[in-house]
Amino acid sequence: MGEPGPGMKKITHLLTTDEKAKEINFSGKHYGTFAEIGAGQEVARWFFQAGGAAGTVAKSMSAYDMTFSNAIYGTAHRFVSRERLREMLDHEYELLLERLGQERGDRSRFFVFADTVAARSHKFTGDGKGWMGIRFQTQPNCPPGNIVIHVRLKDDTNAEQMEVLGILGVNLVHAAFTHWRRPPEILNRLMDGIRPGRVEVDMVDFRGPMFQGVDNRLMSLRMVHSNLTPVALFSATGANLEAEDSFYGKSILLLRGHYRPITQFHLRMMERASAIFRNDPANKGKEIVEVNEITMRNLVRHRKAGMEDFLDRVDCMGALKKTVLVTGIFRFHRLAQYLTQRTKGSLGFVIGVPLLSKMLDEHFYNDLPGGIMEAMGRLFLPGVKLLVYPGYDPVDGKFVTGHTLKVPEPIREIHEYLVRRGKIVNLNATEKDLPPCSSSEILRNIRSGRPGWQENVPTPVVKLIQRRRLFGYHAPKRSK
Repeated sequence: MGEPGPGMKKITHLLTTDEKAKEINFSGKHYGTFAEIGAGQEVARWFFQAGGAAGTVAKSMSAYDMTFSNAIYGTAHRFVSRERLREMLDHEYELLLERLGQERGDRSRFFVFADTVAARSHKFTGDGKGWMGIRFQTQPNCPPGNIVIHVRLKDDTNAEQMEVLGILGVNLVHAAFTHWRRPPEILNRLMDGIRPGRVEVDMVDFRGPMFQGVDNRLMSLRMVHSNLTPVALFSATGANLEAEDSFYGKSILLLRGHYRPITQFHLRMMERASAIFRNDPANKGKEIVEVNEITMRNLVRHRKAGMEDFLDRVDCMGALKKTVLVTGIFRFHRLAQYLTQRTKGSLGFVIGVPLLSKMLDEHFYNDLPGGIMEAMGRLFLPGVKLLVYPGYDPVDGKFVTGHTLKVPEPIREIHEYLVRRGKIVNLNATEKDLPPCSSSEILRNIRSGRPGWQENVPTPVVKLIQRRRLFGYHAPKRSK
């Protein structure tokens, strides 16, 4: 279960929610505030219910009314937002130090737990969502650290969403106090006592002196790998992003790859697709987000390379200012469903002819009750298109486009229908525009020191690979 925090007993079994609250209450070390908006005071309730709350709770409050909330925390543009959560943590922590610092500062580890949530109600019947965080000390009088998460509540009733929020909050508080030396274990403990499918935690951010060695990109990868969330999104700077906030109201252009490393061909595919996608009347006036996606299947396929290999890929895309999406969603129809739930904009998948051929293979969908018909219906939702880069037909080796690809009966009629409806769009390219070598060959040359790979990789990425010796880079031997 990991090393216990100061004043906490080492545990050898999985604690219940009540036991976690009770353990914190009777440790006598942690003292602070619970501030909750939007789904009751479910987290604080567990601590009061467990008994001994006077040893932990300095204050519990809930500023439901917007006027009250603005008066306390400052005017907010959005009440369920990361900014509002930060304002709550800032304000309540300052009050703790101001009012109790002199009295208890030498013997208490101060903390503030806060959440701001939109749960299901008679007006809002979708998934609940919100921000939750804790600011806490690991020793008296030491600088605090922060853990912030974004959650989606999947239950069908308000009562169930409130209940699971309370359990999740207790898990976060207990894990922060108990496992702060091992951040991955904090993620492992978030779902204790929660049935799979009730909650998604799709963003996490560790900050503070005790988390200086934490790479939040790796924490994102762990969340997807642990099924806390199907996706993790982060910026070129490595900052973790929340998908719904990042995609809301925008159109998305997505290119999937393993990116070992990102190549000139990847950039060319995205450039050609972007030119067509941006000229689509459906995208007029809309902001377009270009995303490079890596699936967990691509990561697991190269699992021997480990986490460093993953960071190498992300750093290379960061050198080109690319937004990176890591997903546990292999099938495009499932990815389309996930993304279209988070934006009303268009969605374009940039693919090559070989992948299109696989997507039109009915055997690929034997696990679906409705087979390929079900898959196509779930993929081609309103606003979803495939933008296809030409290439060689996997069967006869001829150069073909997304429209001229030979598709066997009876799937040919489906293909022709999708072409007529504008769901399969050709990208402008000739045979000369195809890459002279494969990505795997480029990687082999990087590792062997064989020259020539630099011509197929963007210059900023070449420099980064050489400077930091990424992907097992081996410098070529100088001739005498």
